[in-house]
Amino acid sequence: MPIALMVQATKPAQLATIKAQYPEWQFKTVAELTPADYDQVEVMFGNHPVLNQLLARPTSRLKWLQVISAGVDYLPLKALAQAHVLVTNTSGIHADAIGESVLAAMLTVVRGYHAAWVNQTGAKQWALPVRTTTLTDKQLLIFGTGQIGQSIAKKATALGMRIVGVNTSGHPATNFDDTVALHDTDQALAQADFIVNALPLTPTTHHLFNADLFAKTTRSPMLINIGRGPAVSTPDLVAALDRHQLSMAALDVTEPEPLAPSDPLWQRDDVLITPHISGQIDHFRATVFAIFAANFAQYVKDGTLARNQVDLTRGY
Repeated sequence: MPIALMVQATKPAQLATIKAQYPEWQFKTVAELTPADYDQVEVMFGNHPVLNQLLARPTSRLKWLQVISAGVDYLPLKALAQAHVLVTNTSGIHADAIGESVLAAMLTVVRGYHAAWVNQTGAKQWALPVRTTTLTDKQLLIFGTGQIGQSIAKKATALGMRIVGVNTSGHPATNFDDTVALHDTDQALAQADFIVNALPLTPTTHHLFNADLFAKTTRSPMLINIGRGPAVSTPDLVAALDRHQLSMAALDVTEPEPLAPSDPLWQRDDVLITPHISGQIDHFRATVFAIFAANFAQYVKDGTLARNQVDLTRGY
């Protein structure tokens, strides 16, 4: 009897429902799994170190892995591809939350709330050392025009911003005023007031945000990273802030992660740090399980998947 390994915690009602729907399957947790079961595991819901053990077995029957994140850079993608394991993610479920987080970061700065908090915990003067402004007519440059980038663009458009997106070829994308190719961003960088990284982490995007890129800015933009920490070279980021090539940085992800309490980034007034929470949503387990359930139904039917299949050669 095939096994679906339920790494991700599910509510009792969810587990009872799927067990009743598919009596020909076993649904086991990691704690319930024994080495004798390894060759019966055909589906995994959630990531766990046991994945590497399964992939290393020539008799493994693993066919599909459903993870609970949008990014998959932490997975052994090459080994999964070699074993012909299908992978699906949860891309899209975090889009609204991340879009709101990006707006919050920008508004916190332009409306003076960040400066007010620094003042409140420091000098406590009845004046701020910054001049407040608005987001209206400011140019937002978003690296990544997928579901997250589109959500950010839609929300920012409502505040009167001009939105430019960056993708592999410069092809048009929903909610963007304009798009440019990843290899042709010089003009967009020079005109940007805010820069957002919403790209997946791949060999191409590793340390994409580096000294060369920051040197092409002219308006001292704010950098917001809600993609992956290693997309930004931290030493180059610090140097760009010191040189005022960047005015601020809002980092929801860092390199390394978690960021050590002793890291100098914590001490900078021109850096906002949140502990990888920009995509948090209510009812996470229910939302993720709905994706798994739809994919499981399709998989049992014909071996294909209903949504969110990852291209293992691209890494997203």
